Amino acid sequence: MGFRIDTISGRRKLPPRAEPYWYKLSMGEHLGFRKLTDGSGRWIARKIENRKSNYEALNCDSNMSFSEAQKIARKFFINSLGIEKPNYTVQDSIEDYIEHLSVENSVRSAKESKQRLAKHVSKSLGRTTITALTTVQVRAFRDSMVKKPDIGDDEFESGEKTRKSKDSANRVMNMFKAALNLAYRNSYVNSDAAWRRVTGFRNVSRCRDVFFSNDDINLLLNTSSEELKKLIELAIHTGARYGELRHARVSDFSSSNKTLKLSSIKTGARTAFLSDATVGILNSFTKLRHPTAFILVKSNGEPWGEKDHARPFKDVALAAKLPENSVFYCLRHYHISKALLARVSTQVIAENCGTSIKMIEKHYGKFMAEDRREMMNQIVLPAASTSST
Repeated sequence: MGFRIDTISGRRKLPPRAEPYWYKLSMGEHLGFRKLTDGSGRWIARKIENRKSNYEALNCDSNMSFSEAQKIARKFFINSLGIEKPNYTVQDSIEDYIEHLSVENSVRSAKESKQRLAKHVSKSLGRTTITALTTVQVRAFRDSMVKKPDIGDDEFESGEKTRKSKDSANRVMNMFKAALNLAYRNSYVNSDAAWRRVTGFRNVSRCRDVFFSNDDINLLLNTSSEELKKLIELAIHTGARYGELRHARVSDFSSSNKTLKLSSIKTGARTAFLSDATVGILNSFTKLRHPTAFILVKSNGEPWGEKDHARPFKDVALAAKLPENSVFYCLRHYHISKALLARVSTQVIAENCGTSIKMIEKHYGKFMAEDRREMMNQIVLPAASTSST
């Protein structure tokens, strides 16, 4: 038989007993009601940590409503954490996360997260105490970043606008939840359920839908200007991100060790191991250059800016009649896919390209039909025996 303590009528029907009737508020937190033989009752709070239960008799009588008893119980849960900041807000968690990134990751990643979160987190949401944050608020925050179609947009334009905004919203949500998770790990909140229940938008990332063939790459190289051609060549030979390539300096390349030091906002610094062909290309790019100079520069000698590659690449892809959604990131997809087809270890690819095995398995298992058939042709099986009658 089920017993209820969240209604007055339910509490009246409870048989008296020493063990309270418990109602789960969140993970490890319960509100209980002990029914006494005289018909009255007592509210009890229970917190479970590391399989150990802590109890607190709440300073209220049986006439106290369930909702009011919850509020008093939550004060006990907060105090039991030993929190120095009982009014710790969402904005506090973001600021601590930015500081954490600058120490554990890089100043650049901290700056990017700070800018993105400052743009999208409203003042009212930032002032919300993290213990009072609800799933509804987190979901509303996620949905507020989704762009609605404008009147006059055709079906493709409206769909793309919404998809791109959802893809961007997922990236911001990852930063937002990372800040809240840090607060949870620091024991500023005793449950992460409010934001854990809100997932990202599915199937909105399209940058890896395009798989370039060797002919496509040749078209790109033959159509590109000299400055863009160098950028494309290094991208397809290393699988590095555009930001990593434009920040690489001559001193980061070691011809003798056949390595290139790269730095990414996502993964920090790493050393990529190079093929002989890639070493040859980099030798030609860096010959007689000063160690502090950028490996890749534009025709005017200036370094590549944050988005200087986007328009030239789009124009070249259009001139080469490549798929409409071709972007520079497709070159990274091309490199990783070709490395997989060449039987390079997934672990080696992941470490060299600054990603994870999980991400490779998720995004780079899509090969052209001809490549798949070529792989299958490498399987040598014994010929089937024939029997004569």
